[in-house]
Amino acid sequence: MPAQATRSTDHPLVPPLTAEVFKLGQALPASAFAATSIDLYLTSACNRQCSYCFLSESFFANRQHMSIGTVAEIVRWTAESTIEEITLLGGEPAMHPDFVAIVALIKAAGLAVRTVTNGSSKFRAAMTHGPTSAAMDRVAVSLDVPNPELFDQLRGRGAFKDAMRTIELLALARKQFDINFTVVKSALPYVRQMLRFAEDLGARRINMHWFSPVGRGKLNAQHETVSSDEWREVLDVVAGYSPSRGDFIVDCELGYELGYRGEDRKMCAVRDRTNLQFMPDGSVFSCGMLVERPDLAGYMWRGGGLHLRQAESEVTRTATPCGGCPMRVKVAAVSNDGAPEPLPLCIYNRLDRSPAH
Repeated sequence: MPAQATRSTDHPLVPPLTAEVFKLGQALPASAFAATSIDLYLTSACNRQCSYCFLSESFFANRQHMSIGTVAEIVRWTAESTIEEITLLGGEPAMHPDFVAIVALIKAAGLAVRTVTNGSSKFRAAMTHGPTSAAMDRVAVSLDVPNPELFDQLRGRGAFKDAMRTIELLALARKQFDINFTVVKSALPYVRQMLRFAEDLGARRINMHWFSPVGRGKLNAQHETVSSDEWREVLDVVAGYSPSRGDFIVDCELGYELGYRGEDRKMCAVRDRTNLQFMPDGSVFSCGMLVERPDLAGYMWRGGGLHLRQAESEVTRTATPCGGCPMRVKVAAVSNDGAPEPLPLCIYNRLDRSPAH
């Protein structure tokens, strides 16, 4: 059975952040990072109850919005750096009361605007506003199976219809869009079909993720975890897929060290400083595997600046080079044949599908 869209209420919430939890250290300029794009989680409000979301119940329960003043500070902070794009996420980013103004603010600063949406009616309403639509450079729509009934079971009633209506609107507006595909166990029979479906819809890119059993997923959807053996089969399908459109991009997480092109066991978004995710509560992460744990954030946004936390964090856990991702060691299970799991790789390590030389 697929995981059902649900709200879990049978466990305590993580306590809110306090000054005692986060001791602020060195302030860092944006130029200290090698990122070209950063993520702003604008709001914890969401119109869906996806059982396998990597964010925690406490994140959604707090119903926090990042202030437009904080967004403006972060935009100013990106000056004199390699950052060219800001991605807006949630929750559902369009549920932020100042979503339209935030899009305009970022665009006015000369940065590209990308939004990740579940296809909500609020997002479609925002896109009917001409200047907002014009300011949106890229949109990624979350869509995990081409089967409407199964997708609604996974993400909630009406989820498939919402996603498809939004894709149709984007296509009509000639707006470039991607499909974000979280591969859960229920979606495994549909992987090849999903690749073709995304291409036929006119997507520029399909972005495939191994389901990370953290946040809500750890509580409600452990049975949707994809083993390394099953992920190998997914990679085989992806590696062998031949798009009919020359401009269609298939971008897939490697997940494990399984012998595929592109594997880099030394890659680490935290240590390499190639990724930043700003949360509404001020915590800032480099690793997406830890956003359910504010106490392990590597940085904090305070007083208009990014500060290194002086406490155990994602930064201290990756301070020395390591083989494979230390954040995922406890997440990975044994393989189907009982053998030890292959080495887990950084979630940002992607399959190399370029022609072999």
